[in-house]
Amino acid sequence: MNRLMVFLDAVRDHLDLHHLPPTASVTVTAWSDPLVVQLDVTELSAVAAGLLRWVSTLDEVSVSIWRPRSSDRVHLAIHGRTPCGVPVQVYGGVRFDEMTFPDLPEGVRQDMPVFVLRGWADAGEVAA
Repeated sequence: MNRLMVFLDAVRDHLDLHHLPPTASVTVTAWSDPLVVQLDVTELSAVAAGLLRWVSTLDEVSVSIWRPRSSDRVHLAIHGRTPCGVPVQVYGGVRFDEMTFPDLPEGVRQDMPVFVLRGWADAGEVAA
């Protein structure tokens, strides 16, 4: 069996094992690039909740936030590994709001703690 099929089997097994949120897209390569999953939600609380569902299934998790230049969007992303070692990046985009993201200038990518996602999963929370 070729390397791509082994990788796809590992991804399928992970998705079958966990009840993960709906996705808009999945990008898979057989190299060292991570499996990239885009969530199919756009509200902050839904994106945060979706990312948290993925966090509970991955090892070595880190969280980042990024505001692209000339965009009204903010990308929230997690990076981690499935228990069998497949690298994964899961992200979702939300509308930029000065009240929610007061310290996030255009073009900046920042690491952030997982607990911030937990706060946002409950609608109405403001970034720390």
